[in-house]
Amino acid sequence: MRLVTTLAVALLAGTALLPTAQAAPPPPPADRPPLQRPAPGSAQSAERDTPRDTPAPGDAGGRLTAHGPARGLFLTVAADDATWIKGVTLDCAARPASGTHPHAAAACAALATAGGRLDQLRGAPRNCVKRYQPVTVGVTGSYLGRATTWHRTYANSCVLGEETGDVFRF
Repeated sequence: MRLVTTLAVALLAGTALLPTAQAAPPPPPADRPPLQRPAPGSAQSAERDTPRDTPAPGDAGGRLTAHGPARGLFLTVAADDATWIKGVTLDCAARPASGTHPHAAAACAALATAGGRLDQLRGAPRNCVKRYQPVTVGVTGSYLGRATTWHRTYANSCVLGEETGDVFRF
């Protein structure tokens, strides 16, 4: 409707809404030669097109990658219906343990006790209500140099705490 109104106003005003020719870019200053791009496939082209910050395979230099932190873990907790999600980073290789996890040292201690196997995590026994409000947790990144990807859904946050301890306490 807005387009129709705009066209009607333009026609009544006698204004053309057709694209106009664009002005040519200004010439380069006399003290600078014009920019010349290397020919595609040439050595200069390959050098120009290669990202400078590309890490060696297996080393992302501590930066975040598409799969989480390059060094350490990215942990998430989300409601099953995806109405909320929380995420923190955890680096157990650093001394002391670091990241945005509020209980990094305790979480790394729990992971060490489980030998880095997330299925082996154990928390303290609790009396959890038998209410089904599922939460899904995920881990991506590397734990002490070993690539890790893991996801699991728990019946509710109490069961999550009982079965995983401090690792997902954030």
